[in-house]
Amino acid sequence: MKITEPLITTYNQLSQVTLKPATGVTLADNLAEGGTTPSKGTIAEATLYAHDHDASINVLVRPRGGVSHYTDPELKIMEADVLEAQQLGADGVTFGATTDAGDLDREGLNNLIAAAGGLSITFGTAIDDVSDDQLANAVSWLAANGVEKVLTAKLAANDLPRLSQLNNLCQENGLQLIALAKTAEQLASVADQLKLGYFLLPA
Repeated sequence: MKITEPLITTYNQLSQVTLKPATGVTLADNLAEGGTTPSKGTIAEATLYAHDHDASINVLVRPRGGVSHYTDPELKIMEADVLEAQQLGADGVTFGATTDAGDLDREGLNNLIAAAGGLSITFGTAIDDVSDDQLANAVSWLAANGVEKVLTAKLAANDLPRLSQLNNLCQENGLQLIALAKTAEQLASVADQLKLGYFLLPA
């Protein structure tokens, strides 16, 4: 079964997509930069709307575009945003953090995971910043520390070998891999080639 979850950036978009209780919706801002944390007001109203329609809502927590190696102040901003999303009733959060050496920022992630207590956690496209030689250990650590899903945006033809490896690692560790597709055509192509079953698609 193929699941396609809408990725939305505004309340108006949310009211225009078909919400499915089994799928839910992901809320972000500034997709041109790869996505950043939406405003408090948007999170609040979108959460109310989603729950009124029996759908879950996941909130992206990301302080800026670019690589996912964050400074201590940026990590504190993310921690506050995770707590905010939780207080506003979101069902899940997506975040990630890596070191400049291409590994997980485990210290930063421990704080973010603690802040997300009770929420569903997706490790975001920061997985694409993890080096090949660290990937297996990274996925294993995420699975052991409360993460349920992993989001990747590397879907180009030359990314398929790594995408296949990542999919296998997620399956071995009981994680759900989500592919962030740019278009419905890309979604169909990747789904056909790798038999992936869960996608995030901009509305």
